[in-house]
Amino acid sequence: MVEIRRDIHRHPEIGRNEVRTSALIRKKLEEYGVDAIERPVPTAVVALIHGARGPGRCVALRCDIDALPVQEETGLPYTSENPGIMHACGHDMHASMMLGAAKILCGMRERFAGCVKLIFQHSEDTLPGGAKELVEKGVLENPHVDAIYGMHVLPDAHRAGQVGFHIGPITTSVDLFDFTVSGRGGHGSQPQNTTDPVLAAAQMIVMMQQIVARRVDPMEMAVFSLGSIHGGDAPNVIPAEVKFGGVTRAYSESVRSVIKEQVQAIAKGIEAASGNTVHIHYADGYPSAFNDKELMDLAADAVRKELGEDAVVPCPIQCLSVRISASMESWVVSPAPI
Repeated sequence: MVEIRRDIHRHPEIGRNEVRTSALIRKKLEEYGVDAIERPVPTAVVALIHGARGPGRCVALRCDIDALPVQEETGLPYTSENPGIMHACGHDMHASMMLGAAKILCGMRERFAGCVKLIFQHSEDTLPGGAKELVEKGVLENPHVDAIYGMHVLPDAHRAGQVGFHIGPITTSVDLFDFTVSGRGGHGSQPQNTTDPVLAAAQMIVMMQQIVARRVDPMEMAVFSLGSIHGGDAPNVIPAEVKFGGVTRAYSESVRSVIKEQVQAIAKGIEAASGNTVHIHYADGYPSAFNDKELMDLAADAVRKELGEDAVVPCPIQCLSVRISASMESWVVSPAPI
């Protein structure tokens, strides 16, 4: 598995372009002897392993396989060979770990009934994400998935050999937004003849940073972060357009809705006050994922049995808030507990 992981790490691929990665996964699954392999989309892989004890429930295991647009500078012997692309989020480990699980499960069919569905998800880090697409393609049916498990490496929170568990909300929703403030530009010496989109954008940014502080319950969690802003080329010319964008995250759908509503209200107010036009583009991403207590207890018991009591550790929300993110499991809360 180490060799496979390093091979995947050496050849990272951006979401929806995981051609080599998915081909390697299919090859290994065929070698291990899984019962069926499907490609619901060109760069995702879904496999089935049937137990020898007859019909039963279907449990899905899910991992992500895409890389990030990051230049690797680790100097490792298996460093990325693809310029500007790196497995910087651990998906190379996730994929190889699940291949390891596939190999083990194929060798222990006589010990379980039902089946295990392995979902190697493409494009996790590119919103709206490959998960929604796979769910819409029916990967949770034929056979119907009764429960789904996923995991993520977190080296800065636990030592090797430990598995962190948390019951309840485990990831946030994630939504991207882009704003375009358009109006009348002009020379900086005559601001009265402009609608000053720069000032309007600045006012919007400041007001939106107050949403979490003044519109979200202090007992809830939300993040509103701005990551880019662009407008104008000359310091003495007021541009006719300013663009900026960022990301919002929340654990509850109610908070998620509050943020969107407040953003719309602020945009309308700025339009009325400044004379500019504000265009908002939302990219709705993953909803929050919620860990089912019964399934978490089952998994924790299995870890204790194989690795010992010390291997099971809590994964507190304070730890998760450092890396709040979302994944495929969040799309399947209704049809399958996680």
